[in-house]
Amino acid sequence: MLVLGAVVTGCDGTRRYDSRLTAADSLMRVNPDSALALVEAVCRDSLTDDGDHAYRDLLLTQARYRCYITATSDSDINRALAWYRAHSSEREKLTRAYIYKGAVMEELGHPDSAMLYYKTAEATAAPDDYFNLGYTNLKIGELYKKEYCNDSAVVTRMSRATRYFEAIGDTNYLIVAIGTQGLYDRIVGKDSALYFLEKAISLAKDSKSPRRFFYESKLAGFYFYGQDYRHAKDLALDIIADVKDDCEERTFYYYAARSYIKLNLIDSALWIKSMIPHPREAEDSLNYHLLLGELALAMNDYLGYASHSHEAHMIDERIMTSSVESTLLNTELDFDAQLRETNLKEAHQFNTILLTLAFLLLVVILISCGTWLIRRMNLRYKQQLDEVQKELENLVGDSEQKIQALETEWIEHRRIVDEKDQQLAEANKRIQAFQKEKENISSHISRIVKSRQAAFDELYQNIRIKTAAQDGKRNHLSLISGFKKLFANGVTLRTPLKQSFWDNLKVFVDGEYREIATFVEKNYPEMNEKEMHLFLLVCADLPNSIIRLCMGYSSDVTVSKNKKRLMKEKIGLEVRIEEFIQLYFQGKLDYSDN
Repeated sequence: MLVLGAVVTGCDGTRRYDSRLTAADSLMRVNPDSALALVEAVCRDSLTDDGDHAYRDLLLTQARYRCYITATSDSDINRALAWYRAHSSEREKLTRAYIYKGAVMEELGHPDSAMLYYKTAEATAAPDDYFNLGYTNLKIGELYKKEYCNDSAVVTRMSRATRYFEAIGDTNYLIVAIGTQGLYDRIVGKDSALYFLEKAISLAKDSKSPRRFFYESKLAGFYFYGQDYRHAKDLALDIIADVKDDCEERTFYYYAARSYIKLNLIDSALWIKSMIPHPREAEDSLNYHLLLGELALAMNDYLGYASHSHEAHMIDERIMTSSVESTLLNTELDFDAQLRETNLKEAHQFNTILLTLAFLLLVVILISCGTWLIRRMNLRYKQQLDEVQKELENLVGDSEQKIQALETEWIEHRRIVDEKDQQLAEANKRIQAFQKEKENISSHISRIVKSRQAAFDELYQNIRIKTAAQDGKRNHLSLISGFKKLFANGVTLRTPLKQSFWDNLKVFVDGEYREIATFVEKNYPEMNEKEMHLFLLVCADLPNSIIRLCMGYSSDVTVSKNKKRLMKEKIGLEVRIEEFIQLYFQGKLDYSDN
């Protein structure tokens, strides 16, 4: 065992990677742009070692993600993950490979798969790997936040991430964790929300991070919903004065305008409303309709108030429906249950191995004790034999009777020695039996290890097949969950679509695009049913490959030609259907006289 331990320790050396890749990795956290440039400058053909190939694939995926380059394929990270799974001694890099596999799956539209990889990364990370543990908890919390599900899970994950990032003093990610925790503490009504938001803003100001505008906006919302309208308005106006045009956050506009309405300053509210960019996300649309409804109510336009309140309610209902239908929490709970079951099995196997080793140790001790006793008995009988021989030498001069008696006694002692020799032979046979039993036990342990490895291989294949099957799916962002409901009754794209599908799709498109389908039917009656179906599918923002399957066309080129012919011959405009939709939203298609 000592020799085996020395061999294993001697073989566990630190792997040496290409210096160019190591340099890129050192820049990853503080300067991902430079890291990406260094990795891309390293030609894959110039690397001869498989470990360097895996390291380059990992760094390339990580750098692109940190530089906000949306992933279109997971081939690079799959190669890296496969290599590090086979070389589990590279624990930190294996953890990173799981993290960025999850990030790529999230960008490809597979949140459940992303959750599984994030959870695997959390289980793989070393207890003192604070950055990867913090970053994993941050990504899980952001995934819950993105899918609008389980506010308490977001708070829990951000609280863990905060502890890890505080331990290593990483300010940038600490701001995100603390700020998000404050935001969701406000949602669940905790008093600690104000503390966390102000702390995140203070850290962002000290580090000159642009994230301060986001959290200042959320703080303005905290004051607004706390009915401190003047404080909310003043903070929102300060943000408007400092923020840049390309800022992703925009809720502070709504808080400023709605605070003016609450203070009965309608002109100021209209002035702020004129500066608000067009809504892009569900939360922006919700706030926009809430603002328009409050303006309509303030100007005694009860019909407008009812319309915008209804629209805001529908948007909020879609958000809540998305939250209810999310399976992320169940995915995490299932993974935790499987992990506990695996740990129990490993603990049972470990206990079995310990008992086996204890038994072998007991056998060794018994054999050693038996050998020692046999040697001691042999030594004692040898001493007795020497004494007998001395007595015979002393009695050589005595009578033959005495000699005969001595010879008889000597024979008796010789018989005793033979019996002891026979006992020694039997002891040797028992030793051989114990050795054979030891070999059988070793063979049994080997079969257990092979069986366990086969089970893990089968599990890995099942996960790989499932992941490959899910990679083909496409969750469309603009339709959220509505288009999925149209196929909930088992309709597939390989069979002729029923009329109920087209009726439901028309209702959904009218709801999403302000009754554009009804508008087209009314003003372009010369369009036949199949052309109307093509128009609805384009409004649903589906790719040509899906439209081809729905319409039964032979190729994507046929889809493009029919779209152009529809606009030119039926509608009479030399524009694309997408531009026609934009003109409709801008109010430039007025057929009221017709």
